[in-house]
Amino acid sequence: MIKIEDSNAECYHINPMQVVYVKERLCPNSEDQMWKILLSTGEVIMTKNVKGAQTIIESIKQRYS
Repeated sequence: MIKIEDSNAECYHINPMQVVYVKERLCPNSEDQMWKILLSTGEVIMTKNVKGAQTIIESIKQRYS
């Protein structure tokens, strides 16, 4: 389980097996990165938590390598 805080300051404990994809986005007019995490339930989580998003990506890479 990986803990992610979304842009509304809500915390999620995510099972990486339930993640469909993680998308990195640069916010217009700023240098902030936002991460869009799509879960298999269709729920989307938008976060600035770089470490959490990269941990999910690494987990997915390990699963399929």
